[in-house]
Amino acid sequence: LQTAAREVEEGQGLSKSLARHGYFPPIVIEMISVGEHSGNLEPMLYRVADSYEKEVEASVMMLTSLLEPAMILFMGLVVGFIVVSVLLPIFEMNQLVR
Repeated sequence: LQTAAREVEEGQGLSKSLARHGYFPPIVIEMISVGEHSGNLEPMLYRVADSYEKEVEASVMMLTSLLEPAMILFMGLVVGFIVVSVLLPIFEMNQLVR
C-alpha cells in the first residue's frame, strides 16, 4: 500500500495505483474509479467501507451461528463426562457390596 500511496503522491490515479498491486477486488477498484471520474470519491469510499462492513458482519453472524451448536455440544460432553465420572465409582461400590 505504501507503493500505491507513493504513486498517488506522484499524480497517478488512486484506482490505477490500487489495481496495479492487486490488493483489492475488481469491484472495489471500479467503484473507486467511478468516484474519481465523477468527482465523488469520498462518498464512493464510504460505500466501499459500508460494503466491507456488511460483509464482515455477515461473516461474524455465520461464524457465530456455526459456533453456538458446537459449544453446546462441547458443554454437553463435558457435563456427560462429569456425570459418568461421579456415577461410575458409585456403581462400582454397589457391585462390591453385593
